Amino acid sequence: MTQPSREDVIQQDVRDLHQLGYAQELFRSMGGFSNFAISFSIISILTGAVILYDYGLAWAGTAASLIGWPLVTIVVLCIAASMSEIASAYPTAGGLYYWASRMKGKAWGWWTAWFNLLGQFAIVAGIAYAAAQFLNVSIVTPLLDNVGISYGNVTELIKIGDVPILTGGLVTMGVLLAICLFLNIRGINLVAFLNQVSVWWHIAIVAAVVVLVMIAGKPDQSGMTLFAVQPQDAGGSWANVIPFLGIDLQYGAAITYPLFFAFMFSLLQANWTYTGYDASAHVAEETVGARVSSAWGIFLSVAVSAVVGYIFLFVLTTHLPDLSGLFPKDLADADANILSTYYFGGGYTVYETLKYNLDTIGQLLGAGIAIAMSFCTLSSVASAGRMLFAFSRDDGVPGSGWLKKVSHRYRTPINSLIAIVVVAFLFTVAAFYVGALGGPGGGGIAIVIVTAISTIFLYAAYGIPIYLGLTTDGWRSERVWSLGRWSKLVAVIALLWILVLLVLFSFPTSGNISWPFMAGAVILLLVYYFAWARRRFQGPRVMGREEELTEIEREFDQAARELEGPGTA
Repeated sequence: MTQPSREDVIQQDVRDLHQLGYAQELFRSMGGFSNFAISFSIISILTGAVILYDYGLAWAGTAASLIGWPLVTIVVLCIAASMSEIASAYPTAGGLYYWASRMKGKAWGWWTAWFNLLGQFAIVAGIAYAAAQFLNVSIVTPLLDNVGISYGNVTELIKIGDVPILTGGLVTMGVLLAICLFLNIRGINLVAFLNQVSVWWHIAIVAAVVVLVMIAGKPDQSGMTLFAVQPQDAGGSWANVIPFLGIDLQYGAAITYPLFFAFMFSLLQANWTYTGYDASAHVAEETVGARVSSAWGIFLSVAVSAVVGYIFLFVLTTHLPDLSGLFPKDLADADANILSTYYFGGGYTVYETLKYNLDTIGQLLGAGIAIAMSFCTLSSVASAGRMLFAFSRDDGVPGSGWLKKVSHRYRTPINSLIAIVVVAFLFTVAAFYVGALGGPGGGGIAIVIVTAISTIFLYAAYGIPIYLGLTTDGWRSERVWSLGRWSKLVAVIALLWILVLLVLFSFPTSGNISWPFMAGAVILLLVYYFAWARRRFQGPRVMGREEELTEIEREFDQAARELEGPGTA
């Protein structure tokens, strides 16, 4: 039997998109590997697993990585598999929002979209800020030190009273986001190529760390028992701080929890790493063979990250230096707390472990990790921009008329990309400021705020279509990627874990004051929904009849030829 050509597959993809009601405005050129690559790059084991490695040790010692990672992997694979089934039925950039709308109605789709969108803003913020911190630690600060310039994550540039609102970490984040925005605007082909580079970069850095540490690494000096739950930050791990509500237990009597709950809280390290793989669905309209490629992109990005990530974490965890200086017990000592895991997100343990084992080579590998985090930021902006574009295309957000415009030159949703970057940066500044009200280390608290918020809102958005998929059947005849008789059992497991993490990561632990942000967001959404969206939002909108959709596509093709200049075929 003759295999269809690439052009035949693209034409089928366009017909599938027309059946969903949309014209082919974006440029369809990504292959299956590129689709996998964007989700793999956003998961980025060299971002989440590194930047929250300190957090995991603070709560549960080595058990956070050695036990927590494989446990979270099992349930996240169930979530990814359930999402893959539905993605193969509805291959559109709206992803989860469109799925929920088709399965149950516009109200379900609206809430799914907003949860997903808030999670997208937060995950871009968390990834970009984490990358900026590691870029400063491993590259920027050492280079500037050589020329006599003092600049780092905690360098205070603008303050309100005694509270900093612009630091070196935030400035580097802004520069990184601006670069990622520019690259994203230039077109999906460039982003797809960089995502492919990102995959091999991640694997190369992990391989180098594993091989070199195993060959030339030094004995473990942490004093921790492998696979044991041993919280390392005995002071900070148990504190609760809600400064803007007038409740401040940071330096007072701490609230203590059983060790089992300490271990459960540590799972944020793994679960935040496993976020963003819905990107494979969001770029479906730019993927060739979207039904199958998007489904496999979602599932394989988690599966490959699971194996590579565990090898990386196991090698690090068995070659730790003496960490006593990184886990001060006296939280009132502000100077000592610069590296404290109470403030999260500095990535200091991983960086110090590499230097301890490999000296200068370890520092170079740290710089390689910073570059991997930058790739992750690029991919997260691309995915979030497509999600915002798709929801705006159906007039689901304020300013939709501006946000849904697509560049004729680059075939990218420029305005949505700009909005994602600007809001993510401002959100991080706000989280930093609120965290700083509680004392030194606001930047670290900002990390735990944005990571917890992104995890909760994204998984809430994942959970809704999985629940609808479990309780409806109409979509099953459309899917081409199927779990067969295991479909419903896998969906039940996925939903049970999502319910657990929604409670677990909202808990106000150790500087995590994310729950007031989330509660405020939900209240505002309720007001917005009942005051406007309930009556006026129409759900996924058909852009036109077949000939009208084709005409829209001709306009883009004609504009492209005009931009390329005379003589273009």
